[in-house]
Amino acid sequence: MILALPSSVLACATCMADKGSLVGQAQGFAILFMLGMLAFMFICAACFVFSFVRRQRAHQDLTTASA
Repeated sequence: MILALPSSVLACATCMADKGSLVGQAQGFAILFMLGMLAFMFICAACFVFSFVRRQRAHQDLTTASA
């Protein structure tokens, strides 16, 4: 039961640096950068799908108008 308490689970100094130190700030900015890159990739994927939907609708309009 003692092992399940969240207060007993602490990160080591390698994983969790002091918040005021340069290493801690660099880790924080690295995480934000990676989240930004992930958001950018999701936006790119959504734009890619949206462009295919737009092209499909334009193609569908052309084929129904000519028939």
